[in-house]
Amino acid sequence: MVREALQGEGEQAQQFRRGRVDGIHYLELVKPIKQLKREGRLAEALVLCYEAAKRDSGGWEPAPCYTEQAAVVHRKLGQRAEEIAVLKMWMHSCPKSRGAGSRIAERLAKLEAA
Repeated sequence: MVREALQGEGEQAQQFRRGRVDGIHYLELVKPIKQLKREGRLAEALVLCYEAAKRDSGGWEPAPCYTEQAAVVHRKLGQRAEEIAVLKMWMHSCPKSRGAGSRIAERLAKLEAA
């Protein structure tokens, strides 16, 4: 689907092209991030998470999966403050209706309560 969209014309194709990270669309980064985490290459996984989260997502908030993955990596690295910061960054970038009740909001609430 991503490859077809990138080859197309029009607004959708332009949005997909803006979503690339080093020539790879951000939606295609889920597997590489998970692989880097399995290999213990956490710093590299974190870089990809942040790069993917910064990509144009059609006017919506950053894709929550990359925020969650970044939070997981920060947790594994013992970086509690950074874990909270990335979750707050996502919460501030999206409408309250989308953030409220999300897994990110739940994770953030648990961290702030501890």
